[in-house]
Amino acid sequence: MSVATAAAMQAYKQVGNQGISSDRLVLLGLEGILEYSRRARLAIQTKDLSVKADSMDKAYQLTAHLLASVNFEQGGEIAKNLDSLYRFLLNQLAQANIFDDLQALDACQLVLVDLRDAWRGLLGHS
Repeated sequence: MSVATAAAMQAYKQVGNQGISSDRLVLLGLEGILEYSRRARLAIQTKDLSVKADSMDKAYQLTAHLLASVNFEQGGEIAKNLDSLYRFLLNQLAQANIFDDLQALDACQLVLVDLRDAWRGLLGHS
């Protein structure tokens, strides 16, 4: 497990105890989804069904968590856009999982990298 993925999973498990900002959690979640989707891609290519299933499940769970955390009352138009992007990601992850669709994973990667970079900019990370 990569450092980013381990950090993302740990942060989500201990958010109440750690005092981690919601913006930082989103960034960790996006990094985790990226890592798990990369693992899923490799597993599809090598026909490793166990790793594929585990990686896809974790990517899907993290994405679903981000979707559930969208705050429409405070987020306005940005919240609506994030909702649409997270739903797109869930759809593409399901497509990739069911049909071993590498193009669907590629589409996820493009969106995830852009989102991650935007959150990094928001938090002042390079």
